[in-house]
Amino acid sequence: MLPAALKVLIAGGFGAGKTTMVGSISEITPLSTEEVMTEASLGVDDLSGVENKTTTTVALDFGRITISPELVLYLFGTPGQERFWFMWNELAAGALGAVVLADTRRLETCFPSVDFFERRGIPFVVAVNCFDGAPNY
Repeated sequence: MLPAALKVLIAGGFGAGKTTMVGSISEITPLSTEEVMTEASLGVDDLSGVENKTTTTVALDFGRITISPELVLYLFGTPGQERFWFMWNELAAGALGAVVLADTRRLETCFPSVDFFERRGIPFVVAVNCFDGAPNY
């Protein structure tokens, strides 16, 4: 018998650590759609607090965690940049719930993720990702 499969989204603002989270907790090598940022992002993306960021997720990240022989979690990391939000509705279809990563350098960047899940009635938890030099909450 195949294990039950549940879908969990990993969401949050640009540079909050979604790709890193999926890669850190996945038992498989994650599928990642990280691409080098180009001049197209100039004047569009707010790099405040993440000035050294050079790549961005353009579609999704995918990982897997086997909880037991009967249960597998599939992790789908969402893109953080507003111009890729059109992907979110597709990624959210059939999701059990979500983890919203809050970046302590820029807490306001997680608010659109919270709004997205609240509007759709998708359960979520907030995980606070702490960065060096950022305020502690």
